[in-house]
Amino acid sequence: MRHRKGIDLARPADYAVDPGHETLGSLPEMFVLVAACPACRKRAPIDRWELGRQMGKSSTLVSVAKRLKCSGCGNHAGNRLLLGRLPRD
Repeated sequence: MRHRKGIDLARPADYAVDPGHETLGSLPEMFVLVAACPACRKRAPIDRWELGRQMGKSSTLVSVAKRLKCSGCGNHAGNRLLLGRLPRD
């Protein structure tokens, strides 16, 4: 699956992510976060560095995903946090 800006949203084969233990501070710099709403199907990139300053770099991806709210429809339930890998030159 590809983001409209060309970011690969599929799980990379060379990096296994355990969302229960992965934190904002432990993600490699090549990864970006994208929020996905199941109700209106909206996807939006998230500034992970600002999120780390607000919530703390020790916040797990699961705890971040539970607090997501869709900016399109206001949905709180079932929102997902997707990991994207930026292309390497």
